[in-house]
Amino acid sequence: MTLKRRSTDIEPPEFSTVHRPRVLVEEQDGAIRSSYVNLLRDAGFEAVGCGGPEDQEGARCSLAIGQARCPLVKGQGCDAAERADVIFFSFRLADERNRNILKALKRLNPKTPIVVELPKPQSFRYQDVLRGVHLAYAPVTGHSLTKAILDAWEAPDPILESLRK
Repeated sequence: MTLKRRSTDIEPPEFSTVHRPRVLVEEQDGAIRSSYVNLLRDAGFEAVGCGGPEDQEGARCSLAIGQARCPLVKGQGCDAAERADVIFFSFRLADERNRNILKALKRLNPKTPIVVELPKPQSFRYQDVLRGVHLAYAPVTGHSLTKAILDAWEAPDPILESLRK
Protein backbone atom coordinates (compact mmCIF):
# COMPACT_ATOMS: atom_id res chain seq x y z
CA MET A 1 0.00 0.00 0.00
CA THR A 2 1.39 3.38 -1.01
CA LEU A 3 0.39 6.58 0.68
CA LYS A 4 -0.30 9.52 -1.57
CA ARG A 5 0.99 12.90 -0.58
CA ARG A 6 -1.60 15.54 -0.04
CA SER A 7 -0.95 19.00 -1.33
CA THR A 8 -0.89 20.20 2.27
CA ASP A 9 2.03 17.91 3.22
CA ILE A 10 5.12 19.85 4.20
CA GLU A 11 8.42 19.07 2.51
CA PRO A 12 11.25 18.27 4.92
CA PRO A 13 13.71 21.12 5.38
CA GLU A 14 16.95 21.08 3.43
CA PHE A 15 20.15 22.48 4.76
CA SER A 16 21.98 24.97 2.65
CA THR A 17 24.96 23.54 0.83
CA VAL A 18 26.83 26.74 1.60
CA HIS A 19 28.57 26.74 4.95
CA ARG A 20 29.98 29.99 6.25
CA PRO A 21 33.26 29.25 8.01
CA ARG A 22 33.29 30.06 11.73
CA VAL A 23 36.44 32.00 12.61
CA LEU A 24 37.81 32.58 16.10
CA VAL A 25 39.95 35.74 16.12
CA GLU A 26 42.62 35.66 18.84
CA GLU A 27 43.90 39.25 19.28
CA GLN A 28 44.79 41.06 22.50
CA ASP A 29 44.05 44.62 21.37
CA GLY A 30 40.29 45.16 21.54
CA ALA A 31 40.11 47.71 18.73
CA ILE A 32 42.17 45.58 16.34
CA ARG A 33 40.24 42.45 17.32
CA SER A 34 36.94 44.23 16.66
CA SER A 35 38.11 45.44 13.25
CA TYR A 36 39.23 41.90 12.27
CA VAL A 37 35.90 40.43 13.41
CA ASN A 38 33.93 43.09 11.50
CA LEU A 39 36.08 42.67 8.40
CA LEU A 40 35.54 38.90 8.43
CA ARG A 41 31.79 39.27 9.01
CA ASP A 42 31.57 41.71 6.11
CA ALA A 43 33.39 39.13 3.97
CA GLY A 44 30.72 36.53 4.82
CA PHE A 45 32.33 34.62 7.68
CA GLU A 46 30.87 33.96 11.11
CA ALA A 47 33.48 35.53 13.39
CA VAL A 48 33.96 35.96 17.13
CA GLY A 49 36.87 37.50 18.97
CA CYS A 50 38.86 36.59 22.06
CA GLY A 51 41.52 38.64 23.79
CA GLY A 52 43.15 35.77 25.64
CA PRO A 53 44.07 35.64 29.33
CA GLU A 54 43.69 39.37 29.97
CA ASP A 55 40.36 39.76 28.18
CA GLN A 56 37.57 41.35 30.25
CA GLU A 57 38.02 39.19 33.33
CA GLY A 58 37.32 36.00 31.41
CA ALA A 59 33.78 36.93 30.44
CA ARG A 60 34.05 34.81 27.29
CA CYS A 61 35.46 31.71 29.00
CA SER A 62 33.22 29.28 30.83
CA LEU A 63 36.29 27.81 32.54
CA ALA A 64 37.65 31.14 33.80
CA ILE A 65 39.45 30.80 37.13
CA GLY A 66 41.45 33.47 38.96
CA GLN A 67 44.37 35.13 37.16
CA ALA A 68 44.65 32.53 34.41
CA ARG A 69 41.30 33.39 32.83
CA CYS A 70 42.05 31.66 29.56
CA PRO A 71 41.60 27.89 29.92
CA LEU A 72 44.38 27.35 27.37
CA VAL A 73 46.90 28.79 29.85
CA LYS A 74 46.07 25.85 32.11
CA GLY A 75 46.15 23.37 29.23
CA GLN A 76 42.35 23.03 29.16
CA GLY A 77 40.14 23.21 26.09
CA CYS A 78 38.59 26.38 24.74
CA ASP A 79 34.88 26.19 23.87
CA ALA A 80 35.16 28.80 21.10
CA ALA A 81 38.19 27.09 19.53
CA GLU A 82 36.39 23.74 19.54
CA ARG A 83 33.47 25.24 17.58
CA ALA A 84 35.62 27.19 15.12
CA ASP A 85 36.34 26.07 11.57
CA VAL A 86 39.46 28.27 11.46
CA ILE A 87 41.41 30.05 14.20
CA PHE A 88 43.13 33.35 13.40
CA PHE A 89 45.93 33.83 15.93
CA SER A 90 47.31 37.35 16.18
CA PHE A 91 48.93 37.28 19.65
CA ARG A 92 52.56 38.40 19.78
CA LEU A 93 54.80 35.33 19.66
CA ALA A 94 57.61 37.15 21.48
CA ASP A 95 55.66 36.44 24.69
CA GLU A 96 56.28 32.86 25.84
CA ARG A 97 52.76 32.58 27.27
CA ASN A 98 51.32 33.34 23.83
CA ARG A 99 53.53 30.67 22.25
CA ASN A 100 52.23 28.22 24.85
CA ILE A 101 48.64 29.22 24.03
CA LEU A 102 49.32 28.56 20.34
CA LYS A 103 50.84 25.17 21.20
CA ALA A 104 47.77 24.33 23.31
CA LEU A 105 45.42 25.35 20.48
CA LYS A 106 47.31 23.09 18.09
CA ARG A 107 47.40 20.17 20.53
CA LEU A 108 43.75 20.40 21.59
CA ASN A 109 42.33 21.18 18.12
CA PRO A 110 44.51 19.18 15.72
CA LYS A 111 41.96 19.19 12.89
CA THR A 112 41.21 22.92 13.05
CA PRO A 113 43.40 25.01 10.74
CA ILE A 114 45.18 27.90 12.43
CA VAL A 115 46.29 31.06 10.64
CA VAL A 116 49.05 32.96 12.46
CA GLU A 117 49.75 36.63 11.78
CA LEU A 118 53.38 37.66 12.17
CA PRO A 119 56.04 39.76 10.47
CA LYS A 120 57.78 37.71 7.76
CA PRO A 121 61.28 37.93 9.32
CA GLN A 122 59.97 36.25 12.49
CA SER A 123 58.82 33.11 10.70
CA PHE A 124 62.30 31.59 11.06
CA ARG A 125 62.61 32.52 14.71
CA TYR A 126 59.47 30.61 15.70
CA GLN A 127 59.70 27.63 13.34
CA ASP A 128 59.07 25.14 16.14
CA VAL A 129 55.69 26.62 17.09
CA LEU A 130 54.67 27.50 13.50
CA ARG A 131 54.92 23.96 12.14
CA GLY A 132 51.51 22.93 10.82
CA VAL A 133 49.94 26.40 10.75
CA HIS A 134 49.15 28.77 7.91
CA LEU A 135 50.87 32.16 7.87
CA ALA A 136 49.48 35.63 7.19
CA TYR A 137 52.34 38.09 7.06
CA ALA A 138 51.89 41.39 8.89
CA PRO A 139 50.58 43.87 8.20
CA VAL A 140 47.50 42.01 6.99
CA THR A 141 45.00 43.61 4.65
CA GLY A 142 41.37 42.70 4.27
CA HIS A 143 42.22 40.75 1.13
CA SER A 144 45.22 38.92 2.60
CA LEU A 145 43.29 38.01 5.76
CA THR A 146 40.25 36.60 3.95
CA LYS A 147 42.50 34.75 1.49
CA ALA A 148 44.54 33.20 4.33
CA ILE A 149 41.35 32.13 6.15
CA LEU A 150 39.83 30.60 3.00
CA ASP A 151 43.09 28.86 2.04
CA ALA A 152 43.37 27.37 5.52
CA TRP A 153 39.72 26.32 5.57
CA GLU A 154 39.97 24.63 2.17
CA ALA A 155 43.31 22.93 2.83
CA PRO A 156 43.00 19.15 3.16
CA ASP A 157 45.15 18.93 6.29
CA PRO A 158 47.03 21.76 8.03
CA ILE A 159 50.22 19.75 8.55
CA LEU A 160 50.29 18.32 5.03
CA GLU A 161 49.53 21.73 3.55
CA SER A 162 52.44 23.36 5.41
CA LEU A 163 54.81 20.59 4.27
CA ARG A 164 53.92 21.23 0.62
CA LYS A 165 55.25 24.79 0.78
